[in-house]
Amino acid sequence: MTAVGLTAALTLLPALSAPAAVADVGDDDIVRLKLTGVTETDTMPEYVEAGDSWVTYLHLYDSKKRFAGDASSRCSAVEATRDHLTAQCTRVLRLKKGEITLHDMITRMDDAPITAKTAIAGGTGIYNDAEGEGYITLTGNRVHFDLHVDD
Repeated sequence: MTAVGLTAALTLLPALSAPAAVADVGDDDIVRLKLTGVTETDTMPEYVEAGDSWVTYLHLYDSKKRFAGDASSRCSAVEATRDHLTAQCTRVLRLKKGEITLHDMITRMDDAPITAKTAIAGGTGIYNDAEGEGYITLTGNRVHFDLHVDD
């Protein structure tokens, strides 16, 4: 009886897990979204210590320099030394057709531009089931977003 029950359970496992394993195969719903954020407000302290948090508010523009929405980020320093800063950030891009939420961890040396990978954690509106990843580049008072949004 136990062998029959185990065999039946093992037979069902591939059938139950197969759709989840192939859900994104051949997915053509990936949209590339390129935006530039210009900082309007930034509460980052002049001297950051581990545990410090700050917020940033941005105006977003598309590649044709048209206003596309706004964004915010909340970052917390996880390591801060004289030479570099590592921060964990959550960002929300508020666009005309919905919001996209991003999560990333960046390490910055001095004021040099930095590019880091970011994860698309979800969204609202047309982005309500968004996932994917992309890159953010921090340069002065600008943040460049290059996202591959899979919905």
